[in-house]
Amino acid sequence: MKFFKTIIVVILPFLAFGQSFPTDAKVLEDVKKYHGKIAIAKVQNEWKLEKETGYTFSNMAKRVVAATTMKENGVNKNLIGLAIYVRGGAGEKWNFSRYFVTSSEILGLAALTEQQIKDQTLELLRTNPGRVFVNFKDIAWVYDITFPEGLKSETDRTGDIIYKALVEYEQKFISSYPFEGGLRRFKAPLEIYVRPVDGILKVAVASVGYSESSKETLMTEKQHDALIVLGQKPFDELYGPQGPTIPGNKNNENSNENKNTENNPKSDKKGLKLPKLKIKGF
Repeated sequence: MKFFKTIIVVILPFLAFGQSFPTDAKVLEDVKKYHGKIAIAKVQNEWKLEKETGYTFSNMAKRVVAATTMKENGVNKNLIGLAIYVRGGAGEKWNFSRYFVTSSEILGLAALTEQQIKDQTLELLRTNPGRVFVNFKDIAWVYDITFPEGLKSETDRTGDIIYKALVEYEQKFISSYPFEGGLRRFKAPLEIYVRPVDGILKVAVASVGYSESSKETLMTEKQHDALIVLGQKPFDELYGPQGPTIPGNKNNENSNENKNTENNPKSDKKGLKLPKLKIKGF
């Protein structure tokens, strides 16, 4: 009996040591050393234990840490992140793994207006359309970029400010052979990423989301192949409310000719000549 009591007395301190978390001072020290640019930091909330797949015990512990970075070019960030610690056994010591930033707020820079964000996104399309459309060589027309719900945004863990918009455009498609294809019109969600560049906020990149097409225009293979797309002409020639001109489309190319024909009823067709009749007695 004394033997078992001795075992219990020995094991309990060991378990207590294995479950003890790093002190707040140690957490802040680890986070600052890991990040490298934190000026001030503060722990928040309580420890949260997690058990990853393959473990029979909680092998991960997390603690929320709020921080403010040092100023660089007059700009700094407020961060919220998780100090993450791991261990290999249920009775082992917790070891610092990483500081994972879950949100970030830029301080010290003037926010962009809706018009500035739109203008800068259009400028990206002029100079580098691949930073907006992944397959920009299929884009035959851009109608507009709009913010139907105003300037709605969120901030990701890197500090980028992400604005929600819509982009309306025409995209070439081929659905089958023998040839069936043409243009599909989309109004798709657009995420616009704004970040500090040379001490000011600028649109850096945009990402087009999924949407169903609202209109489909079928055309011949020759018309499809002749369509002008982004990168082949200056962007401003493929942008606006009027939409693309379909090559070889009589409705587009002969519209003026048809109007002239309606206004001038003269026909180019030669009139029929009636044969001369010879009548006896005359």
